[in-house]
Amino acid sequence: MTDNLPSAPGSTPGADDVRPGDPQPWVLVGETPGYKGFLTVNVRRYRLPDGREAVWDVSGPESGADIRAGVTVLPLTPDGRIVTVRMFRAGPDKIVTNLPGGLIDPGEDPADAGRRELEEETGYTCESIEVKGWLWAGSSSTFRKYVAIARGCRPNGKQSLDEFEDCVPVELTPAEFRTDLRTSGTMTGTDAAYLALDHAGLL
Repeated sequence: MTDNLPSAPGSTPGADDVRPGDPQPWVLVGETPGYKGFLTVNVRRYRLPDGREAVWDVSGPESGADIRAGVTVLPLTPDGRIVTVRMFRAGPDKIVTNLPGGLIDPGEDPADAGRRELEEETGYTCESIEVKGWLWAGSSSTFRKYVAIARGCRPNGKQSLDEFEDCVPVELTPAEFRTDLRTSGTMTGTDAAYLALDHAGLL
């Protein structure tokens, strides 16, 4: 698969990260569509190093519109507070804390997507935004989540929610945010949140 997404600092999308002592990689021998909706699932057939074959369900991209990545934003206000959103999530089936973010449109720069999603979900704008890296959405996913830090965030923009979004912006101190991270079931997207905090020096 070709990849026209720009590289984030410290990342090399598509490159093999081979280390001494690694196991032999599996060989992809076929792929067929499984389910296609907002979440898509493809069925992959792999050949293992010992000759056996395994079938694996792989999710992503998360849209049929050639969208293959999303972005999560850690928004910091001038006084160091973190802008979060409280919203309902269907997986947990409850209201949870989230960092703002969303899908990256085809051809859109991850930083531009982060700036756009920040304002759409919270009504905050930022003075600067910097993409720090990306991570896989899961071990059986082809979907990438970019992580960005936005600084100088202020509520001087316009919230523009999608039809089924119900985001309520809430400012938290870093200590309050870390408490939510440590509290089981309180947050989603915790992997991106920890990565963002690490890059921001707030762990």
